[in-house]
Amino acid sequence: MKAINPDPDSLSIGYFFPAGQTNHVWSDEAARRTPRMNRHNLLALAQAAEDAGFDSLFIADNWSGHQRAAERGGHQAPAFHAPLLAMGIFAVTDHIGVITTLHTTHHRPAHVARMGATLDAFSDGRWGWNAVTGHAEPEAALFGEPFIEHDERYAMAAEFVDIVQQLWRKDDPIEVVGKYYRAQGRIKAPRPVQQPRPLIVSAGASTAGATFAADWCDALVTLARTEDDVRSLDDRLQNLLGNNGRTVTSWPFAICIVRDGDGEAQEEYEHLLRSLNADAAWEIAGDILGSIETAQAMFDRLGRDEAVRAIGSGSAMLRLIGTPDQVAGQLISLKRNTGAGGVLINFPLWSPRELRNFGAVLRRLEEAGVRTPPAARNYSW
Repeated sequence: MKAINPDPDSLSIGYFFPAGQTNHVWSDEAARRTPRMNRHNLLALAQAAEDAGFDSLFIADNWSGHQRAAERGGHQAPAFHAPLLAMGIFAVTDHIGVITTLHTTHHRPAHVARMGATLDAFSDGRWGWNAVTGHAEPEAALFGEPFIEHDERYAMAAEFVDIVQQLWRKDDPIEVVGKYYRAQGRIKAPRPVQQPRPLIVSAGASTAGATFAADWCDALVTLARTEDDVRSLDDRLQNLLGNNGRTVTSWPFAICIVRDGDGEAQEEYEHLLRSLNADAAWEIAGDILGSIETAQAMFDRLGRDEAVRAIGSGSAMLRLIGTPDQVAGQLISLKRNTGAGGVLINFPLWSPRELRNFGAVLRRLEEAGVRTPPAARNYSW
């Protein structure tokens, strides 16, 4: 059995794995210059991330293909179903963890309990669950379901996760009659290798979302532009946790370009922004503006035009753009000056080369004592 045993003094470095031809920077140039999303390239990318020393891969996911302008521009699609892609990655890696998105609203607890236990056992304890409720009305329509109000989705998710954990933990049959779900019996073995359960993260920082994270998760993935934003979320989480004995850390998103020469990474980033796809950015921002409360609040402060540019350029999140020393310095500062337990890094020009460039950053973090690679320990997180 493997225990979830994150080192509080270590910063977990996750790679936001491509969930579309581009992620977070909706640049047509980036869409042209990134590898094609196929079996060979995605498995090579996962192996490069493990070789570089990343702790984990994070695979975002959604169901609906309603973002047509983004698709036509070479963004948002294809996107392989996260748990199925994870099985392929587990087959060709040995140490890196894989966190996959699985929706609570569009599954039953037994579905996720069985899939999660299989993923964790097959990988020898390297699977994590990004528990999301879904945020788009077209997604609900795809399943023939009504679009459920925001806070009620989180109430459903809490009951859902409770039942999943019972199915993982108990060998005797369970019998649950809840407000939203019923479950009777037991799932077939295997059971998860991680104990007391696999890693669970979530990605909603609204009041309902943060409360759900405080009650059920190990980390809250979030948008944050600055260290002050991260500290603000840390304070909210601590207030929600109170004295319940649980630890939940923030994991902010970041976009990253690393180049050896001073100014080269910033020049690359600005070059990508010159081909920002306004139609795709507008469509994606519209989705987020209409459905994610914390993004809505942030974009209300910015104004709509700037909000669209923020979502299209990645400027709504941390930006790690510079030399290995500069980027490592930013991450060391993040760890020492906030309660962040991890960071999820997206490379606009994703390729094995970009991951190898980032390997120099990881070595500097190890020298500074803020992380150890998963190959040197017996857990991924």
